[in-house]
Amino acid sequence: MQAEERQRNHQGLFVTLTVMYFACGFVAQFAAQGVGLFLRDAGAPSGLVGLIYVAAIPYTLRFVWAPVVDRVRPPSGPRFRPWIIRSQCATCLVLAAMAFLNPATSGGLIVVGVAALMIALGTQTVALGGLMVEGLSPPQYATGATIKAAASAAAGLVLGAVVLYFLADFGWRVVICALLGVSIALLLVAAYALDFGDRFDFGPPPSVLAQFSIFSRAGPRALFGASILLSMAALLPYAAKSILLIDAGFSVSQGGLIGIVFGSGFGVIGALAARAAIPRIGSLRVLGALGLGNLIVALGMAFFLRDGLSAPVVVMGVLWANFAVFATFTANRSLLMSLCQPGRQATEMATFASMEAIVFLAIAGGALALIDRVGIAPLLMAMAVITSAGLYFIWRVSSKITESETTSLSDVSTK
Repeated sequence: MQAEERQRNHQGLFVTLTVMYFACGFVAQFAAQGVGLFLRDAGAPSGLVGLIYVAAIPYTLRFVWAPVVDRVRPPSGPRFRPWIIRSQCATCLVLAAMAFLNPATSGGLIVVGVAALMIALGTQTVALGGLMVEGLSPPQYATGATIKAAASAAAGLVLGAVVLYFLADFGWRVVICALLGVSIALLLVAAYALDFGDRFDFGPPPSVLAQFSIFSRAGPRALFGASILLSMAALLPYAAKSILLIDAGFSVSQGGLIGIVFGSGFGVIGALAARAAIPRIGSLRVLGALGLGNLIVALGMAFFLRDGLSAPVVVMGVLWANFAVFATFTANRSLLMSLCQPGRQATEMATFASMEAIVFLAIAGGALALIDRVGIAPLLMAMAVITSAGLYFIWRVSSKITESETTSLSDVSTK
């Protein structure tokens, strides 16, 4: 009966997840990519731009309060709806405050604003993850992961094409006001038009210290290691796109067009390509193929950029990195959702993603701070070596992931 009820709610939940992941990605991608373009264009050093990734640490710490999101359940109605609506309200308030700052004189305060945004967006992501895993049935998990990845990439596409490319020349305040207007509109849609499903309670609430229970199982541990290692070679061109594009001679609007518009378009393609490949070859083989692609592209970039930046090579690397990041996410999360335990889906999804993001942000921040001193080519070579180790690692641990996934799917289907 529960499976039948969830099946009937798939359509409404798919629409809700699409809209709200778009809303979250719209602001998150500006914070992660657009802010860096404005700061670099205003003369900020790469170290300050790298602090944006440090400011994103609160987003990675969402696992701390994720059990609260799972435990605090309203007396009636969809249990994740209040968290999602209130987080969107907080996002709008922070954007309104950031409209009064200037990248040339208030770079530090802008970084603080990014940190505040990440707290609100992190809470919203926790609730959306719980809604997705709890509301969908296991056969729909790959579709849910694709919606999350594609909606986030589409948000970047709209952000870059409409907001940054056409409005960047009008200045920081105009861009922030445009972001605020879209965020308010999506808040109204969420509050009055979206279907957040029934009150899905398929398990007991987790304890306040349940954050790391997911890593007590072999499957999630193996998937975590594979995700980190296989993504390393794509991480640098993805994280450093604002620096690379500006230093290669592009303006803020051109950098937004390439890094965010075209990049997000490649991200949508990557998510859809992974979704199409998963039923044919499986999520693990998709992850391995993407890791091999990351290795080849990183080595090629390192070879061609060893004597200095080349605009075509930089563009190629940025576009591939967007494709690979979103495709990897789709394959990764389709596996992860099958590994989560009932009743604590929001907590386990958030913990896995948080630990993953902490590692990625630490590496990205350190690499960005070293670009001016070490150069891009040696850094790419180092990350390519790590990804090559990841290809061997996923071959060794594949049985642990697939066996754990099969067991988890069996457990969910009987609840």
